[in-house]
Amino acid sequence: VLSTGRSGTRLLNDLLLLSEDALPEHEPRPELYRPSRRAYEDIEQHPEIYREVFKSAREEYLLKAAQQEKVYIETNNQCTFFAPVMRDIFPHAVFIHLVRHPGDFVRSGIRRKWYTGAHSHDIGRIVPVAGEMRDRWAELSLIEKNGWLWNETNRFIEDFRRTVPAEAFLFVKAEALFRDPAVTREIFDFLRIGGYQEKTVRKVIGTPVNVQKKGHFPAYRDWPEADKTKLKKVAPRAAAYHYDLD
Repeated sequence: VLSTGRSGTRLLNDLLLLSEDALPEHEPRPELYRPSRRAYEDIEQHPEIYREVFKSAREEYLLKAAQQEKVYIETNNQCTFFAPVMRDIFPHAVFIHLVRHPGDFVRSGIRRKWYTGAHSHDIGRIVPVAGEMRDRWAELSLIEKNGWLWNETNRFIEDFRRTVPAEAFLFVKAEALFRDPAVTREIFDFLRIGGYQEKTVRKVIGTPVNVQKKGHFPAYRDWPEADKTKLKKVAPRAAAYHYDLD
C-alpha cells in the first residue's frame, strides 16, 4: 500500500485481516524510517542497494506468507519510496495508492508535531533535495511543510504508477474507504483474496481506529483563508484527486 501515512492504513489493515487469504502487516520490523527517506533521495541512482535493503527487511514475512499460502500485504507507508524496485524483487507485486484530503492529512501531521524535531520519526521524514522549496525550507510554516510532504509523496507515487501495468495498480480515496463497504470489496477483488462479508465490513468501518487524540489544530473547514491559501500553493495535486481546498 503506497501512501503518505495518516490516510486510513490502519483501518485498511484491519479490513484485510478479515480475509483468511491475507497476511497484512501495518508495523513490520524493521520499520525502515531512515532507509525510506534515503530511498526517496537516491533510489534512481542506486536501485541495487534499495532492492537488497527491502528484500532483506521483508523476506521473512514473504516466507511466512508463502508457507501459509497467503498474500503478504504491507500497509505501512514506509514501503512507499521503495516502490520503484519492488517488482524487481517480487514480479507479481500489485499496488494500492491510498490518498486522503490534504487538509486532514496536514492537520494530523501538525497535531503529531511532524517537522518540529519533537517527533521520533522525523529522522525519516523526507525534505526537498533541490530547488526553491529546499532553499526556503527553514522559513516555511508547518502547514507548508506537511502540505509539501502530501504533494511530493503523491507525486512520487503517480510517477511510479506510470511504470507498471494498469491492472497492477488501484487508486483508493480514504474518505470512500471510511464510509463505503463496496470499496473494501473492490480491494479484495483486486488482491484476489476471499472473505468479504458486507455486514462485518460495515462493523469494522463503523469503529474508528488509530484516531489522533493528542495535540490541537482546527479542522480544515475552520482554517483562516490565509492558511488555506498556503496549502493550495504547496499541494496542487489536490485538484487531480478532486479535493476542494476552498
